[in-house]
Amino acid sequence: MKTFLQNALSLLKKYNFILFAFVALVLPDVMLKRLVHPGTFTENFVPITAGLFTLAWVCVILFLCVILLSKRWGRIVFAVISVLFTVYAFSESMYYKIFDQFFWLKSIALAGEGADYLSYVFKLMDANIIVCVVLALASIVLALVFWKDVKVGIKAKCIFMLVPVLVIVAVHVYLQPVFQQNAMNQWDTWRKPRAVYKNFTDANRSFEITGIYQFLYLNAYTTIFPNERYTEEDYKKAEAFFEAKGEMPVHEYTELFKGKNVIAVMMESMDGWAIDKKTTPTLHYMMSNGINFSNYNAPLFGSGFTLGSEFAFNTGYYTPLSAVSPAHFSGNSYPYALANLFRDAGYATNSFHFNEATFYNRGILHRAFGYEKYNAFEDFGLSGVEAELDSNILKNDDIYKKMTEKQPFFSFVITYSAHLPYTDDSPKLKLAKTYRPELIDETMHPEENSMQILAADTDAFFKQLLTRLEADGLLEDTVIVAFTDHFSYGISDEALLSECRGDELIYRVPAFIYAKGIKPVKISKPMMTADWAPTLVNLFGLDREGDYLGNDILDPENDGFVYFENWSWMDSERYYNLSEEKEEEETDYIREQNQRVKASMDANNIVILGDYYANFK
Repeated sequence: MKTFLQNALSLLKKYNFILFAFVALVLPDVMLKRLVHPGTFTENFVPITAGLFTLAWVCVILFLCVILLSKRWGRIVFAVISVLFTVYAFSESMYYKIFDQFFWLKSIALAGEGADYLSYVFKLMDANIIVCVVLALASIVLALVFWKDVKVGIKAKCIFMLVPVLVIVAVHVYLQPVFQQNAMNQWDTWRKPRAVYKNFTDANRSFEITGIYQFLYLNAYTTIFPNERYTEEDYKKAEAFFEAKGEMPVHEYTELFKGKNVIAVMMESMDGWAIDKKTTPTLHYMMSNGINFSNYNAPLFGSGFTLGSEFAFNTGYYTPLSAVSPAHFSGNSYPYALANLFRDAGYATNSFHFNEATFYNRGILHRAFGYEKYNAFEDFGLSGVEAELDSNILKNDDIYKKMTEKQPFFSFVITYSAHLPYTDDSPKLKLAKTYRPELIDETMHPEENSMQILAADTDAFFKQLLTRLEADGLLEDTVIVAFTDHFSYGISDEALLSECRGDELIYRVPAFIYAKGIKPVKISKPMMTADWAPTLVNLFGLDREGDYLGNDILDPENDGFVYFENWSWMDSERYYNLSEEKEEEETDYIREQNQRVKASMDANNIVILGDYYANFK
């Protein structure tokens, strides 16, 4: 071993470019590891395994480029690999800064939307990311400049190749529950490193175990060869989960709105701090004079807040963590999705948004939900930046007519004004300012003032909606359901966002139901996006035979329960965040709720990944 080390040092001295290459390959891993929070897992081998995986993969890459290939091809392959991982690490860093999690490779298919907001993304860069990127690029250049042919014997080649490969295999085997049993039948197996590694559905925790190279390898492998096969036993497990929930309840709100028209509005980025009596008087009025869900939460599962909330509202299920976009499940069967149920009840069903039907595959996905048609505003002659501002939607008579012409109707509208960016280079914001110059306030933080202006534009949509429905004699028979898809993560100033939101949980956003003459009530128990479907089914007296992940939030026997993608949860008693708790502090009650989360996630995966209604029900 001493001789081997001496030879290795002598080799590095002679071929110093190897050191630069090594640094260039390690820095992307360093860039990402600084983002994850330590202490997620209780087992102390996690940081060691991630380091071993990274070190071993770097050695394999160096062996390939430096020893196995010729000087010319070695330089080319190294340049491609090192630049690729630097760009990948930078992209993951930016995504993490926005969503507090890493993305799956499947998300690359959705990169088109993010490309429109590069100016916002660049504002999230901090000194650490910039330093890592600059050092990585400098190291790549230096390695390429000083690159030399390296001549070693067969024995040395074998050692250089076999050692890192054996390390990767050994750590992989050690982490596999198949080889190292780790209480796979216990309630908390999902948070054990071996189980997390085997399941590979939690991006953040998986990265903590693997480091960037093994993470990307598993990410690519599971994308190309997904392990999503469900058996009769799995389907029966989901069926048992739903049967244990019992029948849909009957209470004072049951069939309250039976037969009435519905306009459901998903408000893009409309955060609670942007709603007040002065700037958004219509929204404030509707929330104060309707059913106000003051503890509504919109968690993120998979990738894409907006489409995820859209999917959960319509179906009563979330995007599985191992997937990315609900658009991947446009071929599934959703017999109990809201639009399908309203359609079965004789309603005209239509959905509306400014984006074209091919975006996120909404044209097909919404058809699977039961909508007769996904209506892009450009189909009605409303296009360009004007289509992005909500105050222009109902100025178009054809759009309004399509929403309301056939009664009863169920129309689903996605607003857009409050969506990022909140900077002066946004054409949408510039136009909104011309609509409401009185709201421009140079004394306010620019992003806060921008959100205020854009929120007022969404408010104008609701004012126009109430006015037109009243004028046409439809308001008495129309119920407006409104909810926000996600918090205003587009605010790049984190201190400002924290100040504006106060002590609100990050996923808590506005939601309400308004109907003229309804008795105002505030529902303060925890509610999540998946609760909408069973709640509306009961309110409108639709087919009650469907199974849903959530529960009717208006049921007085339901105390409310919300869970999030990181396995934390909230009930009427407390908010429990696993990463902030110590295992020894857990009680039987906490274990029971943790099991509830796991059972819900398992059932959700079986229904969506296994296309439960097409293959079993």
